[in-house]
Amino acid sequence: MQYSTQGARCVMSELDVLHGLLLFSLGIGPLATQHGFGAPSRLRTAAHVGALACTAVGLLAPLPILCVAWLGFTATSFAVFLRPRLRSLLSLQVFVASVPFVFSNIAAVWLVSGANDLHLLGYDVHFSYYAALHGNVLGWIVIGTLAALADRDGPHRRIYRAAVLVCLGSFLAIAFGIDQLRALKPIGVVGLSIAIPISQLVFLRGVWSRHRPAFVVGGVGLAGLAFTMLLAWRAELWLPDLLALAGIRGMVSVHGVLNTVLVAPCFLLAVSLDARRR
Repeated sequence: MQYSTQGARCVMSELDVLHGLLLFSLGIGPLATQHGFGAPSRLRTAAHVGALACTAVGLLAPLPILCVAWLGFTATSFAVFLRPRLRSLLSLQVFVASVPFVFSNIAAVWLVSGANDLHLLGYDVHFSYYAALHGNVLGWIVIGTLAALADRDGPHRRIYRAAVLVCLGSFLAIAFGIDQLRALKPIGVVGLSIAIPISQLVFLRGVWSRHRPAFVVGGVGLAGLAFTMLLAWRAELWLPDLLALAGIRGMVSVHGVLNTVLVAPCFLLAVSLDARRR
């Protein structure tokens, strides 16, 4: 995935798209890990809405310091999740369930850095937002949904756990391979390209006969994933960008939009529909 930017002429348009995608992902993200808290809570919902509102004002007003509220929300959510599990923190089950929370907090740090132009690790606003969006969409929503499947009793539980762990390792490989150990980045992309589609195929195979609506919604998400993965691999191979829209690179205007508003939400919705049926 490429992190270079276009000229100043397009910066504002791309930032507007990134702001919208980030806010959308923040609205959905907590839904992917709500299974870890038991019964729904009005307090937790109010905290989510309040933190989201502060972040929206912070990004759009702009009053970027308000984005710190989102980091406070993700950190508090993780602490609430961990508190009753501290004694079993090293168990595989709790570790897998914790992975999406880790991504949510890392993404929140990048969001705060980008909004406040802190140049975390030397990276600019655009890269910070790319990192935050990947952390929210793939790390929190998609991997969070896989972690929810891994938390269920079923014949494919080990596959979902393995997928979460492979995704975690792949993200680390991409992170270390962006600027330094460049050979690691393709390995990470391959890992994600294998783990996510296979785990979704396993889920679709399981719901084919028992819940057709979940199968249809999940199938739409998987089709979108195949397309966005193709775009990601084109970028990895430095092929020409054929899908730039309104001067915004296809990796943002198409890849980013589809992953945020279609691929991740469809997977989450399909798994949620199946859970309700159960």
